[in-house]
Amino acid sequence: MVLTNDPGYAERARSLRNLCFQAERRFCHTELGYNFRLTNMQAALGLAQIERMHEIVAKKRWIGQAYTECLRNIPGLQLPVEEPWAKQIYWMYGVVLDEARGINAIDFAHCLKAKGVDTRPFFLGIHEQPVLMKHGLFGGEHYPVAERLARQGLYLPSGLALTKEQLYGVCEVVQKVLV
Repeated sequence: MVLTNDPGYAERARSLRNLCFQAERRFCHTELGYNFRLTNMQAALGLAQIERMHEIVAKKRWIGQAYTECLRNIPGLQLPVEEPWAKQIYWMYGVVLDEARGINAIDFAHCLKAKGVDTRPFFLGIHEQPVLMKHGLFGGEHYPVAERLARQGLYLPSGLALTKEQLYGVCEVVQKVLV
């Protein structure tokens, strides 16, 4: 989804999503475009989600704030931050382990999994994506912050179906593993 109040950007996005067909001659392309048109089913699902947007955001914010409240006193565990000028939506709840703890995100995830808690790793930086490296891109480049986050960060369960009891259970397991 793209939102803009700029008519030029809107027209450009419409063109790119529809194979860059030209208005003057439909099947004539002067640049590469994409088939990003929504199906009727995708549009219906999107509209239904928009109708629930405030409910979804409220639940995600509750999940994030509850995790923060439960986990904030664990040393060496960096939690998401909310600033007065920016509200967190907590799309996913990511935590970052301090290297001084002597454990990386993969080992932490294995410990949590052994106690029944599934997690997801942080995304790899684009410069470390195998497909791009295979094509010779980003050779020898290093981005220490992205690399640290990829190795030390993971996402805790935060789906909309997460119950209060499950969230507190996750917090209990995280505390047992790290404290």
